[in-house]
Amino acid sequence: MSSPTLPRHRLRSRRPLTAPDPIPESDGQVAAPDHADRAAALELEVAQLRAAMASRAAIEQAKGILMLLTGCTDQVAFDLLSHISGHTHRKLRDVAQAITASASGGAGLPADIRTILRDACPPATSRS
Repeated sequence: MSSPTLPRHRLRSRRPLTAPDPIPESDGQVAAPDHADRAAALELEVAQLRAAMASRAAIEQAKGILMLLTGCTDQVAFDLLSHISGHTHRKLRDVAQAITASASGGAGLPADIRTILRDACPPATSRS
């Protein structure tokens, strides 16, 4: 019986992780799983997850910088990052890293990103 407060798809996803069924060889024998291949696949997955977490942190920091500069919401900041990414043909994480590096004084902002940000967030003009 499922819990009335949890969606069913969450309950189904709680099955234990198991190794895939072994694939039979051409002679009908079942080959033992290659532990070295499995370990290599898991190491690759861990490396990819670490890279994704690092990218996510940079994206969140860049969103915060844009929110501070423009007074926009987090969704608008993400949309602006996506827009810059698409128009400069750079990966979103690379745009985010460039913005955070520039904000921390580590590097200058690339000209193409600076141009789009200037168009999206024009500098305030002083009135005399």
